Amino acid sequence: MKPNELKNLILSLTQDIVFSYKGKYACINPWNDKKIEVGYGDDVKVYDNIDDVMNDKFYQGKSLIEIAESIVSD
Repeated sequence: MKPNELKNLILSLTQDIVFSYKGKYACINPWNDKKIEVGYGDDVKVYDNIDDVMNDKFYQGKSLIEIAESIVSD
């Protein structure tokens, strides 16, 4: 999926997003637009804005913007 599509899906607040990337499971839990919890493998982070969610190099040194098109949705 395109990075902007992923961003819009997160901001829709309609569902948790679960996927795998490089053999590890990941999830994005958007509670609201000011609390977005993400997990990747054993690591968990909470963000207070979508730009940090999309730009943080949390996924083995890559950001969601960089990996969006290679995400395998579960």
